Amino acid sequence: MELEPGTTRVYRCRLCGVDTPHRICRRKEDRYAIACTGCRGGALVAGEDLLLYQVQWEEELRGLLQRLAETDDDGTP
Repeated sequence: MELEPGTTRVYRCRLCGVDTPHRICRRKEDRYAIACTGCRGGALVAGEDLLLYQVQWEEELRGLLQRLAETDDDGTP
């Protein structure tokens, strides 16, 4: 998974307090300057933290989608 300037990754915004897409603005070594696409608040994040958060968020989303797919139309599993 690439962390290139101009791409987006999901991260918990420290200003909004929710998981939102963040645009990667700049990189210096393993530190990334990111900006929330909602409130435009910025943060500096280690690359490892940014990747880990994205992976955890994708796993949680897959689990939610799988549970929805297993549910009948009347809402019972």
